[in-house]
Amino acid sequence: MRRKGRRAGKPGREAPARMRGAALLGGLALLGLWAAKAARVGCSVGRYADYWAVPRGEAGGLLYVALGDSAAQGVGASRPERGYVGLLAQRMRERTGRPVQVVNLSCSGARLADLVREQLPRLAEFSPDVVTVDIGGNDVVVYDPERFSALVCELTAGLPAGAFVADVPYFMHGQWERRAAETGRLLAGCAEENGLCVVRLHDAEQARGPAAMLTDFAADWFHPDDRGHRVWADSFWDRITNDPALAAAPRLPGRPASARRSA
Repeated sequence: MRRKGRRAGKPGREAPARMRGAALLGGLALLGLWAAKAARVGCSVGRYADYWAVPRGEAGGLLYVALGDSAAQGVGASRPERGYVGLLAQRMRERTGRPVQVVNLSCSGARLADLVREQLPRLAEFSPDVVTVDIGGNDVVVYDPERFSALVCELTAGLPAGAFVADVPYFMHGQWERRAAETGRLLAGCAEENGLCVVRLHDAEQARGPAAMLTDFAADWFHPDDRGHRVWADSFWDRITNDPALAAAPRLPGRPASARRSA
């Protein structure tokens, strides 16, 4: 008995298979592109630290000192000066017409304890016109409420009056967001009690909505990208320029640092 030959596959059956294959290849290509971009964010940490290892800008005008974590380093932005610290310095130059020098004491990966132990003592070496602080995002991952509260009190008591302190960024959902909201409230409350200026970063990011995950974050989905850093800069800048104590001195975007308070 003669065996029947194989029938040629029908085009109608082959098309979906080709489409699935193309979709799979496209998905793998996108995944590879995302992984490469995420790796670049990680690799930028050392380069950005080198950039801020020396004062940036011009001496003889305003002195801006930044404390914080990787966000203050500009990680996630396409260049370190496009992070929110660099953007704020540029706005100060444009607003005042004066030179601005930036001393960036921040460190990628810093938690609140690191800032209090390593960055805050160095602030005593300077007499800044403007001080900004962002911290707490890394503390959300491993959170000890009692210790965090004690460190917040130590930080806010040690900052000069009029320093601009951001609350904790918005984490969108889940346990991390609950912790972010709680730590942010602690930071804001202690900052206000100590005469500091609170920057409502959490509210500003939350107002951007869920779509911000696609527009405001770098490929690691943790650090802000160029647009996200502009959101951070806007939040600080609104607080700096709307501070009633500064309204009488529009040429100066920050008040001279007062003597440091004892804890």
